[in-house]
Amino acid sequence: MDLRKKACPNECCKTHRKKKFNSKVNYCPECGAKLIYVCKAHGCFKPLDEAEPEHSYCNECRTKREDRKENAIDMAKKGAQFAGVVAVPAIKVLKKEAPKIAEQVAQKAVNVAAEVIKKKL
Repeated sequence: MDLRKKACPNECCKTHRKKKFNSKVNYCPECGAKLIYVCKAHGCFKPLDEAEPEHSYCNECRTKREDRKENAIDMAKKGAQFAGVVAVPAIKVLKKEAPKIAEQVAQKAVNVAAEVIKKKL
């Protein structure tokens, strides 16, 4: 399945630099000119070689996409490191304080239950 896009090379056509077509369409529906393969990125209409069907992006757009992926991976790694730095001390505190917190909650529950019973009597 060919994922490349085609566009009209005719500068006088309405669709020139405005619309991209599926790779199965060979001629422009507006002017009848033979369509050429162009970059698949939004807003980029740079022509591509027909000899390389595995490439659907021009060199500039391909490098931009790779840079964005690398930046996203780096940000995710930094976020994971930050979460690890915050989570480890929080877990240590919870391990120490959890029995005390549970005891306080249980005492409050008993007090609330005792007050409800007193009100009913």
